[in-house]
Amino acid sequence: MESTSNTQIKLAIQTGLLPGRDLQEQFANAARYGYDGVEVNIGPAFHLDERLNDLLAASQSSGLPVSSICTHSIHDPLRMDDVDRNHRFEQLSQLLALADELGAAGVVSVPVRPPSTFPGEGAVSDDPYALAAVIYGEWAATLPAGKSQLFLEPLNRYEASFMNRVGQAADLARRVDHPRVVALADLFHMNIEESSMATPILDAGPLLQHVHIADNNRHVPGDGCLTFAIPFSALNQINYQGWLALECNAPGGSRTSPEAEAAYIQSATFVRNAWAGL
Repeated sequence: MESTSNTQIKLAIQTGLLPGRDLQEQFANAARYGYDGVEVNIGPAFHLDERLNDLLAASQSSGLPVSSICTHSIHDPLRMDDVDRNHRFEQLSQLLALADELGAAGVVSVPVRPPSTFPGEGAVSDDPYALAAVIYGEWAATLPAGKSQLFLEPLNRYEASFMNRVGQAADLARRVDHPRVVALADLFHMNIEESSMATPILDAGPLLQHVHIADNNRHVPGDGCLTFAIPFSALNQINYQGWLALECNAPGGSRTSPEAEAAYIQSATFVRNAWAGL
C-alpha cells in the first residue's frame, strides 16, 4: 500500500506503563524514553480532578503534554439503569472539561464491557447502535463548546460484546453527528477482529481521531509479528493528525521490571522508524 503523505508522528505512552515514584518522575521518564506525550490512566485509585494540578506540574516540568485521558470500566456509560447511565455521562462531561484544562486531545471511552451488557435484558431494539446513537446524541447535545473529544473505543470479542470493530465505532460517531464524539482504532483489537488492518481506517477517515498501539501479542510494538506499515500507511492516507498512544502489557509483567526501560526506548525507535519508512 502506498501512502500519499507522511505526517508528523505524535507518540504517547500511558502512565500505567511508566515507572516512577510520582507523576513528575513518570513524565520525565516518558521524555527520556523518546515519547512526545503521556496518556493518563484514571480509575478508582486515580481521580483526574484530584490530580489536575499534579498533572499540569508534571507536564510543565517535563515539557510533555497530556495527550489524552484513558478511562476505566467504572466510567463506561451505556448502562440500562437510567440513574447509573446519567451519572456516568455526567462523569464523561466532567472529564472532557478537565481534558480541555489539561490541553488533552480527548477522553478514551469504552461504551460497555462485561459483566454489563447493552441493550440488556428486556430492551427492545433491532439495532442497538440506533439506540446507542440516541443516548449518546442526547448527551452530546448538552456539551458546551470545547476542543477535547470523546474517543469511542472498540474492544475485541473476548473483552466486550458491544462494539468490536472500528467501523462500528465510526458508524456510531457518524449517527451521533457531533464534533466531540469520534472513533478510536486500537491495533491490538483490530488484529483480532478485522479482516484488514487498513480498510477500517480508510473507511473511518476523519472520524478516526485517536489510535492505541501494541503488537499482535499485546507486547510493545516491535516485540511481535504485526506489520505496522499497513495501518500506518492507511493513517497517512487519511492524513491522520492525532496521537499514537502506547497501550500494551508492561514488559516483564511490571512497569518497574528491569526490561521495561530498554523496551520502551526500543519500541519508540521502532515505531518512528516504521512510520518514517512509509
